[in-house]
Amino acid sequence: MGIARTALLLGLALTLPALSACGFRPVYGTGAASVGGKAAAAELANVAIDPIPERSGQVLRNLLIDRMYAEGRPGNPAWRLRVGLSSVEEDLGIRKDATATRARLRLTANYELVDTGTNQVVYRSFSRSIVSYNLLEEQYATLVAEQDAYDRGLNELAEDIRTRLALYFAREPAPK
Repeated sequence: MGIARTALLLGLALTLPALSACGFRPVYGTGAASVGGKAAAAELANVAIDPIPERSGQVLRNLLIDRMYAEGRPGNPAWRLRVGLSSVEEDLGIRKDATATRARLRLTANYELVDTGTNQVVYRSFSRSIVSYNLLEEQYATLVAEQDAYDRGLNELAEDIRTRLALYFAREPAPK
C-alpha cells in the first residue's frame, strides 16, 4: 500500500506542473489571465441582437438577451448579430394504423456577427438542436409536449450561440 500511494503522489507531483502550463485560460474571466486579456462577457454585452421573425425567433432573441446583457443593452454597440431560424418537425414511431407516437424537432439557427463600424460580416456560423417529444392522444397534452420541445431546443441554441460568440471574441484580438 505504501509503494502504491508513493507512486500516486509522485505521478501527481509530476503532472500538475504540466497541466498548469497547458495554456488553459478562462473564457469568461475579467482579469489579465482571461483569453485575449479582455473579458468575452464585455464583448458579448456590446452586441446588438437584431429581431428574429416569428414567435420562436422572438423567444430565441429574448434568451440571447438574457444570456448576453448582464448590465443592460448596449447604447452604442460595436457588433450586430443577425439570426435566421428554421424548424422542421418529423413524425417518428409510426404504429400499424399509420399514426405517429413520437416526433422530432430540428431547429437550426444561421447567424452572422457584423462589425457596425465597417458593416462587414466578421463571423458566420450555425447552431443546431434536435429534440423529440411524445405525440399523445389528448390534443392539449401533445401541444404542451411540443411547446416544451421548442423551449428546450431554443435554450440549447441560445447557449450554443453565446458560447461560440464568446470563443470568437476570445480568439480574435480586440479591434477597437
